[in-house]
Amino acid sequence: MFTPFSAPPTPRERPLACEVARIDILHISKIDQIEHAFSARLFIQLILRGGQHDAALLEGFNEPAPEFSLRPSATWLLHQFHFPNALKLEFAERKVTKMGADDLHMILRVDGTFLQHFQLHDFPYDSQTLQVHLSSHCANEGVAPVRFKWSPFTVKLQRPTHFALKDVWELDKPVRLDL
Repeated sequence: MFTPFSAPPTPRERPLACEVARIDILHISKIDQIEHAFSARLFIQLILRGGQHDAALLEGFNEPAPEFSLRPSATWLLHQFHFPNALKLEFAERKVTKMGADDLHMILRVDGTFLQHFQLHDFPYDSQTLQVHLSSHCANEGVAPVRFKWSPFTVKLQRPTHFALKDVWELDKPVRLDL
């Protein structure tokens, strides 16, 4: 908060860069060609480089219901992430952690059912791509814009180690990140 004798907080001049550090597909199940949907459990880790040096990002650290301000906290930003193609979504974990002396890591663990249009022209020899879309409610023109970025040296994309549907489906393509 600000007092009558202090300047009010101002919006960020540049978008916050959320670096994608890790995406693990922990589990894929219930691939349903009729409903055009699949269920998955995901672990996503994003980094705010130098975030520990920004007092606004640290404000209200891991509050259950963070409030908006002109310079919102990392916890508020974490609550703005959503999955546009999710039919059903449950956040199993949503937290911000301090890593090292500089960075803040935003962690999401979600269970969801995701809409996916299946191309079934070559059934039963078809090949499908399962996509999960992650975006932010923070508008580019707003006071707290967010930009996703990644580095091939830091991002880890992990396929599921246990695939319950391996008798019916074959995982043959690598996991891919498109920004």
